[in-house]
Amino acid sequence: MLTIKLVRHGESEANTGTVSPQEVGDHEISLSARGYEQARAAGGVLGSAFLTDSLVYSSPYRRTRQTLNALLDGASTGSGADLRSLVKTYEDPRLREVEHGYDPLPLQEELRKRHGWFYYRFRGGESPADCFDRTSSFLESMMRGAERKQVDRILIVTHGLLIRCFVMRFLHLSVEEFDSLANPPNCAIVTLADKATLGETQFVSGKWGVAGLSLRAP
Repeated sequence: MLTIKLVRHGESEANTGTVSPQEVGDHEISLSARGYEQARAAGGVLGSAFLTDSLVYSSPYRRTRQTLNALLDGASTGSGADLRSLVKTYEDPRLREVEHGYDPLPLQEELRKRHGWFYYRFRGGESPADCFDRTSSFLESMMRGAERKQVDRILIVTHGLLIRCFVMRFLHLSVEEFDSLANPPNCAIVTLADKATLGETQFVSGKWGVAGLSLRAP
C-alpha cells in the first residue's frame, strides 16, 4: 500500500499578520523566519529515506514552494545527499489554497454559519466544496502517476483546507466529519497509510487510516 504524507506550509507572513492576502495576493505570500525553521524541522522528521524515490507534489504558491525547498534542506542534513537536486518535484495548481475572494472574511462569518462551512462560497472565491472537486481530480491523477512510476511513497506540500479536503475524499468522509476537522498546524505532517501501521488514527476506511489530524473543540 501507498504511504501518503501531507504537509501544511510553514508559518507565513499572513499567519503572523504582517501582510493581508487581500492586499498583496494570496499566491505571493512568503514564509516567516519561523516558517522556514518549521519546514526544515519537518524535513528532518520525514528524513531522506522517505523522500528518496518518492513522488513529490506541491502547490504553486510561494509559501508552499519555500516550504518544500526548506523541507528538502532539512531532510538532507546529515544524509550526505542534496535532495533538492535528487528529488523530482511537481507543482499542481489544483493543490492551491481555497480561494477566499476579495472581500474581508470577518464580514462573511454570519453567512458562512447560515449556509454551512463546507458549502459557503466566498465572495469572488470558492467554497470548500469547490476545493473538494479539484482535490478529487488531483487524486485521480496522483494515483495514475504512482502506478506509472511504481512508487509506494508520496509527499504533498499544500494548505490546511486542501489537506482536509484530500482526507475527506480519500477516506470518503461525510460533510459532518469534514466539519469536525481542525486546520492542521503549520508544517504538521498528516499520514494516510495502512491503518495497521499507524497506531492511533482519527478515521479509517477499509485498510486505510489517517494520523496527524486534530479535531475541533466541541
